[in-house]
Amino acid sequence: MKKINNVSDTLFEGIVSHTRYKPFTHSFSYQFCYFWFSLNFKNNYKFFKKNRFNLFSFYDKDHGEVGKKLNNIYQELKKKFSQKGKKNIYDIKSFCLPRILGYVFNPITVFVGFDDKGKPIGIIYEVSNTFNERHSYYCEINKQNIIKKRFHVSPFFNINGHYVITFSIDRNFVNLFINYNINNQKIFEASFKGRSVEMNDKNLLAIFFSNIFQNLKVTTAIHLEALKLFVKGATYIKKPKKPKNFFSEG
Repeated sequence: MKKINNVSDTLFEGIVSHTRYKPFTHSFSYQFCYFWFSLNFKNNYKFFKKNRFNLFSFYDKDHGEVGKKLNNIYQELKKKFSQKGKKNIYDIKSFCLPRILGYVFNPITVFVGFDDKGKPIGIIYEVSNTFNERHSYYCEINKQNIIKKRFHVSPFFNINGHYVITFSIDRNFVNLFINYNINNQKIFEASFKGRSVEMNDKNLLAIFFSNIFQNLKVTTAIHLEALKLFVKGATYIKKPKKPKNFFSEG
């Protein structure tokens, strides 16, 4: 895995790209702005709040296991890191889409645990589908994370194969790459490549007006692209039961 730096709160403007390779090619890309920030909310922003309505907000209940009462996602994640032997977690940072005027859908959220020296020591990929389900994959910090697929995301893919995920971040750029392989063949890939913008109230306000509809665009795009796949002849696969355990090991 390329280096994960303990970057301060940052906005990342960039491009989300998806490409399907089997049984036919289908690609699309959209512009989005992702947020990278400490779950401790050490900085007090006027337009970005925790568990409070605002232009942008982060709610604990938008993460973790659906249906489980959760008051503090930080403590929940810290507990998971501790179970994996990472007992010296000093901070946990999230890479995700925030709520915009109260609405959000995050296909994937990245949580990184840092020790007291600012070194990344564990990573959790939280995946959501449009059936109101979530699942998380815990991974060590490696060059790349190879994860067996255990969770239904797209209605046009079975639960087979594995993901190869790489995540890197520094003060200038962020890169998230996901390859989905079955029998050593790349079936699908997704990525986000973003350039940093300082997180402050002035930039938050500017991002709000330029990206006010981005979260609605996420949900709309998912259904629009699904319709295009169906028209092209993709086979609809009935959703199986979700995994019994919320966490899987990468």
